[in-house]
Amino acid sequence: MKDLSKILEYQELDIELRKIDNEFNKNSDKKKLDTVKNDFNAVQKEFTASVSEAEALAKEIEQVYADARASEKRIDELEKAFNSAADDTAKAALLPAMETEKSKLDSYKNKVTNKIDKIRKLLAACSQKQHEKKSIKTEFDKIKAMLEKQLATIQPEREKIKSRMRELRDAADKELMDFYLKYRKDGAPPVFVKARVSGDDYTCYCGMQLSSSSTGKLKSDKMCRCDTCRRIVYID
Repeated sequence: MKDLSKILEYQELDIELRKIDNEFNKNSDKKKLDTVKNDFNAVQKEFTASVSEAEALAKEIEQVYADARASEKRIDELEKAFNSAADDTAKAALLPAMETEKSKLDSYKNKVTNKIDKIRKLLAACSQKQHEKKSIKTEFDKIKAMLEKQLATIQPEREKIKSRMRELRDAADKELMDFYLKYRKDGAPPVFVKARVSGDDYTCYCGMQLSSSSTGKLKSDKMCRCDTCRRIVYID
Protein backbone atom coordinates (compact mmCIF):
# COMPACT_ATOMS: atom_id res chain seq x y z
CA MET A 1 0.00 0.00 0.00
CA LYS A 2 1.24 3.46 -0.84
CA ASP A 3 1.92 5.86 2.00
CA LEU A 4 -1.17 8.03 2.35
CA SER A 5 -0.03 10.08 5.34
CA LYS A 6 1.32 13.02 3.36
CA ILE A 7 -1.56 13.19 0.89
CA LEU A 8 -4.07 12.99 3.75
CA GLU A 9 -2.32 15.80 5.57
CA TYR A 10 -2.29 17.80 2.34
CA GLN A 11 -6.02 17.17 1.93
CA GLU A 12 -6.74 18.27 5.49
CA LEU A 13 -4.79 21.49 4.98
CA ASP A 14 -6.44 22.10 1.62
CA ILE A 15 -9.88 21.80 3.17
CA GLU A 16 -8.87 24.09 6.02
CA LEU A 17 -7.49 26.70 3.61
CA ARG A 18 -10.65 26.61 1.52
CA LYS A 19 -12.72 26.94 4.67
CA ILE A 20 -10.80 30.08 5.65
CA ASP A 21 -11.19 31.50 2.14
CA ASN A 22 -14.89 30.64 1.99
CA GLU A 23 -15.50 32.37 5.30
CA PHE A 24 -13.70 35.44 4.02
CA ASN A 25 -15.70 35.39 0.78
CA LYS A 26 -18.94 35.23 2.78
CA ASN A 27 -17.94 38.49 4.44
CA SER A 28 -20.64 41.11 3.86
CA ASP A 29 -17.99 43.63 2.83
CA LYS A 30 -16.64 41.18 0.27
CA LYS A 31 -20.10 40.72 -1.20
CA LYS A 32 -20.62 44.48 -1.17
CA LEU A 33 -17.30 44.96 -2.97
CA ASP A 34 -18.41 42.55 -5.69
CA THR A 35 -21.69 44.47 -6.03
CA VAL A 36 -19.87 47.81 -6.27
CA LYS A 37 -17.49 46.33 -8.83
CA ASN A 38 -20.44 45.17 -10.93
CA ASP A 39 -22.04 48.61 -10.62
CA PHE A 40 -18.82 50.25 -11.82
CA ASN A 41 -18.54 47.88 -14.78
CA ALA A 42 -22.18 48.54 -15.72
CA VAL A 43 -21.63 52.32 -15.67
CA GLN A 44 -18.37 51.92 -17.58
CA LYS A 45 -20.21 49.90 -20.22
CA GLU A 46 -22.86 52.61 -20.58
CA PHE A 47 -20.16 55.29 -20.75
CA THR A 48 -18.26 53.42 -23.45
CA ALA A 49 -21.47 52.89 -25.44
CA SER A 50 -22.30 56.62 -25.26
CA VAL A 51 -18.79 57.60 -26.37
CA SER A 52 -18.93 55.14 -29.26
CA GLU A 53 -22.33 56.46 -30.33
CA ALA A 54 -21.10 60.06 -30.16
CA GLU A 55 -18.05 59.18 -32.25
CA ALA A 56 -20.27 57.46 -34.82
CA LEU A 57 -22.53 60.53 -35.00
CA ALA A 58 -19.48 62.78 -35.44
CA LYS A 59 -18.42 60.70 -38.45
CA GLU A 60 -21.95 60.88 -39.83
CA ILE A 61 -21.88 64.67 -39.47
CA GLU A 62 -18.61 64.78 -41.42
CA GLN A 63 -20.29 62.85 -44.22
CA VAL A 64 -23.37 65.13 -44.14
CA TYR A 65 -21.09 68.17 -44.37
CA ALA A 66 -19.35 66.58 -47.35
CA ASP A 67 -22.71 65.93 -49.00
CA ALA A 68 -23.81 69.51 -48.23
CA ARG A 69 -20.65 70.95 -49.78
CA ALA A 70 -21.24 68.85 -52.88
CA SER A 71 -24.84 70.08 -53.02
CA GLU A 72 -23.74 73.73 -52.64
CA LYS A 73 -21.24 73.24 -55.46
CA ARG A 74 -23.96 71.74 -57.63
CA ILE A 75 -26.27 74.69 -56.83
CA ASP A 76 -23.52 77.16 -57.83
CA GLU A 77 -23.06 75.32 -61.12
CA LEU A 78 -26.81 75.31 -61.77
CA GLU A 79 -27.11 79.03 -60.93
CA LYS A 80 -24.27 79.84 -63.33
CA ALA A 81 -25.96 77.75 -65.98
CA PHE A 82 -29.27 79.49 -65.20
CA ASN A 83 -27.75 82.96 -65.50
CA SER A 84 -26.07 82.13 -68.79
CA ALA A 85 -29.07 80.32 -70.28
CA ALA A 86 -30.04 81.47 -73.77
CA ASP A 87 -33.77 81.80 -73.09
CA ASP A 88 -36.57 81.26 -70.57
CA THR A 89 -37.14 77.72 -71.75
CA ALA A 90 -33.55 76.77 -70.97
CA LYS A 91 -33.81 78.49 -67.59
CA ALA A 92 -37.06 76.69 -66.79
CA ALA A 93 -35.40 73.36 -67.55
CA LEU A 94 -32.82 74.04 -64.83
CA LEU A 95 -35.28 74.99 -62.09
CA PRO A 96 -36.31 71.45 -60.99
CA ALA A 97 -32.69 70.44 -60.49
CA MET A 98 -32.01 73.64 -58.54
CA GLU A 99 -35.04 73.07 -56.29
CA THR A 100 -33.97 69.47 -55.72
CA GLU A 101 -30.48 70.49 -54.64
CA LYS A 102 -31.81 73.28 -52.39
CA SER A 103 -34.18 70.77 -50.78
CA LYS A 104 -31.26 68.43 -50.21
CA LEU A 105 -29.26 71.24 -48.65
CA ASP A 106 -32.09 72.05 -46.23
CA SER A 107 -32.31 68.34 -45.38
CA TYR A 108 -28.58 68.20 -44.67
CA LYS A 109 -28.85 71.20 -42.34
CA ASN A 110 -31.66 69.52 -40.42
CA LYS A 111 -29.67 66.29 -40.20
CA VAL A 112 -26.65 68.12 -38.80
CA THR A 113 -28.78 69.96 -36.26
CA ASN A 114 -30.44 66.74 -35.09
CA LYS A 115 -27.14 64.85 -34.83
CA ILE A 116 -25.50 67.71 -32.94
CA ASP A 117 -28.40 67.69 -30.48
CA LYS A 118 -27.92 63.94 -29.99
CA ILE A 119 -24.18 64.41 -29.43
CA ARG A 120 -24.86 67.09 -26.82
CA LYS A 121 -27.20 64.73 -24.96
CA LEU A 122 -24.65 61.94 -25.19
CA LEU A 123 -21.89 64.18 -23.88
CA ALA A 124 -24.13 65.19 -20.98
CA ALA A 125 -24.76 61.49 -20.29
CA CYS A 126 -21.02 60.80 -20.45
CA SER A 127 -20.39 63.57 -17.95
CA GLN A 128 -22.98 62.06 -15.62
CA LYS A 129 -21.47 58.59 -16.02
CA GLN A 130 -18.03 59.96 -15.25
CA HIS A 131 -19.41 61.44 -12.04
CA GLU A 132 -21.04 58.09 -11.16
CA LYS A 133 -17.80 56.23 -11.89
CA LYS A 134 -15.85 58.57 -9.61
CA SER A 135 -18.39 58.12 -6.81
CA ILE A 136 -18.44 54.32 -7.19
CA LYS A 137 -14.63 54.20 -7.34
CA THR A 138 -14.43 56.12 -4.07
CA GLU A 139 -16.77 53.62 -2.42
CA PHE A 140 -14.85 50.73 -3.97
CA ASP A 141 -11.52 51.98 -2.61
CA LYS A 142 -13.03 52.44 0.86
CA ILE A 143 -14.43 48.89 0.99
CA LYS A 144 -11.26 47.46 -0.52
CA ALA A 145 -9.13 49.08 2.17
CA MET A 146 -11.38 47.56 4.85
CA LEU A 147 -11.12 44.11 3.27
CA GLU A 148 -7.36 44.34 2.94
CA LYS A 149 -7.19 45.11 6.65
CA GLN A 150 -9.36 42.07 7.41
CA LEU A 151 -7.37 39.90 5.02
CA ALA A 152 -4.16 40.90 6.79
CA THR A 153 -5.46 39.25 9.97
CA ILE A 154 -5.90 35.84 8.30
CA GLN A 155 -2.99 36.05 5.88
CA PRO A 156 -0.32 34.69 8.28
CA GLU A 157 -2.37 31.52 8.86
CA ARG A 158 -3.06 31.16 5.14
CA GLU A 159 0.62 31.49 4.29
CA LYS A 160 1.55 28.97 6.97
CA ILE A 161 -0.90 26.44 5.52
CA LYS A 162 0.16 27.11 1.93
CA SER A 163 3.83 26.74 2.85
CA ARG A 164 3.22 23.34 4.42
CA MET A 165 1.09 22.31 1.44
CA ARG A 166 3.97 23.14 -0.92
CA GLU A 167 6.27 20.93 1.14
CA LEU A 168 3.77 18.08 1.09
CA ARG A 169 3.11 18.47 -2.60
CA ASP A 170 6.77 17.80 -3.33
CA ALA A 171 7.08 15.00 -0.78
CA ALA A 172 3.84 13.05 -1.41
CA ASP A 173 3.49 10.21 -3.89
CA LYS A 174 3.32 11.87 -7.33
CA GLU A 175 0.62 9.59 -8.72
CA LEU A 176 -1.62 10.17 -5.71
CA MET A 177 -0.97 13.90 -5.77
CA ASP A 178 -1.75 14.14 -9.49
CA PHE A 179 -5.00 12.29 -8.90
CA TYR A 180 -5.86 14.54 -5.96
CA LEU A 181 -5.26 17.74 -7.91
CA LYS A 182 -7.25 16.51 -10.89
CA TYR A 183 -10.19 15.38 -8.76
CA ARG A 184 -10.20 18.63 -6.75
CA LYS A 185 -10.43 20.52 -10.02
CA ASP A 186 -13.42 18.51 -11.26
CA GLY A 187 -15.09 17.22 -8.08
CA ALA A 188 -15.88 18.01 -4.48
CA PRO A 189 -13.68 17.37 -1.43
CA PRO A 190 -12.60 15.17 0.18
CA VAL A 191 -10.78 13.10 -2.44
CA PHE A 192 -9.28 10.36 -0.25
CA VAL A 193 -11.84 8.90 2.16
CA LYS A 194 -11.75 6.15 4.74
CA ALA A 195 -14.13 3.26 4.10
CA ARG A 196 -17.14 2.91 6.35
CA VAL A 197 -17.27 -0.72 7.44
CA SER A 198 -20.36 -2.51 8.67
CA GLY A 199 -19.85 -6.27 8.86
CA ASP A 200 -18.89 -7.37 5.35
CA ASP A 201 -20.22 -4.19 3.76
CA TYR A 202 -17.89 -1.38 2.75
CA THR A 203 -19.38 2.01 2.01
CA CYS A 204 -17.80 5.12 0.50
CA TYR A 205 -18.00 8.70 1.79
CA CYS A 206 -20.70 9.32 -0.83
CA GLY A 207 -22.94 6.79 0.93
CA MET A 208 -22.87 4.17 -1.80
CA GLN A 209 -21.83 0.60 -1.04
CA LEU A 210 -18.72 -0.61 -2.87
CA SER A 211 -19.09 -3.40 -5.40
CA SER A 212 -17.66 -6.82 -4.62
CA SER A 213 -14.75 -6.27 -7.01
CA SER A 214 -13.92 -2.89 -5.44
CA THR A 215 -14.24 -4.37 -1.98
CA GLY A 216 -11.83 -7.15 -2.95
CA LYS A 217 -9.31 -4.62 -4.22
CA LEU A 218 -9.76 -2.55 -1.08
CA LYS A 219 -8.99 -5.56 1.13
CA SER A 220 -5.93 -6.57 -0.90
CA ASP A 221 -4.44 -3.16 -1.76
CA LYS A 222 -5.85 -1.18 1.16
CA MET A 223 -7.36 1.29 -1.33
CA CYS A 224 -9.69 1.33 -4.35
CA ARG A 225 -11.82 3.66 -6.46
CA CYS A 226 -15.44 4.14 -5.53
CA ASP A 227 -17.66 2.82 -8.33
CA THR A 228 -20.03 5.79 -7.90
CA CYS A 229 -18.15 8.98 -7.02
CA ARG A 230 -14.67 7.79 -8.16
CA ARG A 231 -12.98 8.91 -4.92
CA ILE A 232 -10.11 6.91 -3.48
CA VAL A 233 -11.38 4.76 -0.61
CA TYR A 234 -8.84 3.40 1.86
CA ILE A 235 -8.64 1.30 5.02
CA ASP A 236 -5.95 1.20 7.69
